[in-house]
Amino acid sequence: MEDLQAHYQLLHQNALEEIRMNGFSHDPGLDDESDSRRGLTLLLQPNETIKSNFKRFIFELTAIDPGQYPYPSSDIHVTIMPIISCYEGFTLETVEREAYIDAIEKALEGIKKITLRFEGVFASPSCLMIKGYPMNGELETCREKLRELFSKSKIPQSLDKRYRLVTAHSTVYRFKQPVNHPDKFLSLLGQYEKHHFGDQEFDKVQFVFNDWYQRKEKVIPLETFDLHK
Repeated sequence: MEDLQAHYQLLHQNALEEIRMNGFSHDPGLDDESDSRRGLTLLLQPNETIKSNFKRFIFELTAIDPGQYPYPSSDIHVTIMPIISCYEGFTLETVEREAYIDAIEKALEGIKKITLRFEGVFASPSCLMIKGYPMNGELETCREKLRELFSKSKIPQSLDKRYRLVTAHSTVYRFKQPVNHPDKFLSLLGQYEKHHFGDQEFDKVQFVFNDWYQRKEKVIPLETFDLHK
């Protein structure tokens, strides 16, 4: 947990330096209906209690600048692994979904329930996130088994292509236009630096076809896997 705390702190400090130099960046693609970026993701969905605890933070962010993009509860998630990172023009018709389901099922054999603690927040220049900390070794074991299995498979994949995933964060707020009152955002982040949002034991893993932002109306659920007790 200490290593992950240090990693989150490094990400946050690097983001703050960028923000202080150049301000927050924003993604106008959030409103682009022609955005065709799609991918395949294995993820966890926080329960209603956890998402309700996130809502207070999201509400306070929205009060600072209502013109941005707060994640609706339906879209909040924790990524276990992007099996295929989103890219333009990717469709389900180009892959054999059953091959992915079979591979993931093998990787999940023996994986027990994944427990996460949600505590504290951090920034990137374009979005704000809640820190998640694995409280047992199941998440990392799951990721390593996925990496090993897919590396030996001929199934198209892009595991760790953008970066090696070590966090268990949940993105809750994105900037889609120039940011008003950046200092207020930074102040609120400071207030929630060590805030405990709750713990959850996840007993299900979801495999989905998704857009870049995991918007519910664009997500196609492909399979749900039960984890062992």
